Amino acid sequence: MNQNYEELAREIDELLRNPLNSKYLINPYFRISKATPEQIKKYFLLVHNIPRPLVLIWHLILIPKNILQFYLHLVLSIILFFQSSGFKRKIQNCTVLFLSHGVKRNLNSTSTDIFFDSLPKYISSKNEKKTAIVYTNQKWFVSRKESILLSKKNPNFTHILLPKYLPPGQNLKYMIRINWFALQSLYLGLKLYFNRPAQSRVLISSYSSFFNRSTYTNYLLLDSITRSTNSKHLEALVLTFEGHSYEQLLIDEVTRINENTKIFLRQHSPIVPFHYGIKFYLSQCRSNVTVFTTGVLYEQYFRSISIMPKYISIGSSKVLNHGYFEKSIESQIKKIVYVPEGSYHTTYEFIELIKKIIVDTENVMHILRLHPDLKFSLLLQYRLRVLKHCGNFTVSTSSLHSDLAEANFLFYRSSAVGIESLNYDLVPVFYADSKLGGLNVLQPNSKAYCSVVDALGALDCIKRSHVQLPIKSKISILNSYFSSIDYSKLHIVV
Repeated sequence: MNQNYEELAREIDELLRNPLNSKYLINPYFRISKATPEQIKKYFLLVHNIPRPLVLIWHLILIPKNILQFYLHLVLSIILFFQSSGFKRKIQNCTVLFLSHGVKRNLNSTSTDIFFDSLPKYISSKNEKKTAIVYTNQKWFVSRKESILLSKKNPNFTHILLPKYLPPGQNLKYMIRINWFALQSLYLGLKLYFNRPAQSRVLISSYSSFFNRSTYTNYLLLDSITRSTNSKHLEALVLTFEGHSYEQLLIDEVTRINENTKIFLRQHSPIVPFHYGIKFYLSQCRSNVTVFTTGVLYEQYFRSISIMPKYISIGSSKVLNHGYFEKSIESQIKKIVYVPEGSYHTTYEFIELIKKIIVDTENVMHILRLHPDLKFSLLLQYRLRVLKHCGNFTVSTSSLHSDLAEANFLFYRSSAVGIESLNYDLVPVFYADSKLGGLNVLQPNSKAYCSVVDALGALDCIKRSHVQLPIKSKISILNSYFSSIDYSKLHIVV
């Protein structure tokens, strides 16, 4: 690839300041939240330096597809109009609003939210405010199963999925607004064609992304929340904090309507150097914002970027027991646990790694833990079936604790399990191409992990002996990332 991810992220952010503005965050193209291979894929035309005339021709080819997508959205908005009206009725009188994610694990959880833990219960009980938890979900339709799952959740809160489509009238407004944004970007790209070629390339390449489903979802979220809630009386908006474009978009609009609305951001997952969206948001944050972190390490990191927001370390439920787990019996067979994130790309790369080293490690048991939110493809299922013919490979059905307690090595990338593994007698191994080093969740603590970039490095790592950090050091590092939950500190802001 010809372009550094950080340079690309900074170039796009500078465009938002001039000649664009933050309203263009309606299009996720203008914010790299985390530079994973999946997110970078949409910048193919940029990172491969495709000539701008060819980019313009490509956008012309996509015009029929964009028109068809507009038509499809309009038809479905008419068919599913009842979703929008029901959504407004349920949340219009709520004064505290949480925006969570409608992934399968979260909808199945009846006790707490997997992203917010017990925070909704704590905040609502303190002020006895009417509280709603809205779940974003990328599926095209709301299934009956999802509705049933929501009905089983805490009855003290309103639990509702975000509608999948705008009301017909709002859908027409969306079409006009998005076309304006897209044409403005294209116009500015052509205007800067000779004087500022780098910015011109970004602007021209962004054109068709304005018509993607992700842009529609951002607009849908912004419109649904601001139009359905009584924004002038909304006392608190609580979001997860991952640096996505919709976070800043929603915060800016809600505080524009009511500057007294409190904004709470919950950092729930590990933050890595490639989280560019978080850096750019914090560097310009001027709102009434409080960031809840999982540990002091992240609190210090955020504070080094900006001192404007309030930062409070309230801990996490990711590590419920910080007692160190040593192996009860030393097995003659080494065990390696692999924990890719919930993306096809990473899962595929981990499967390929196992495929390359499994023949040379007959006395090693390879255990793959698939992310619960992973979307399977036929190709992925086929590759797993091939590997299952090997006697020393299995897809785990055990608990995470059981797997880690018996493992000698843990191969991870950007998963929180990389941090949780510090609780166990094993060697964490960061596996990724050298250009993806910024995805390592343990990067600030180089003595706590090993790093490999290919199959040869993985084989060498498995076969040689390792000197691990003392137990106290590992637990101390673990606590700095994920401390025990403590909501007592929240009295100053809640």
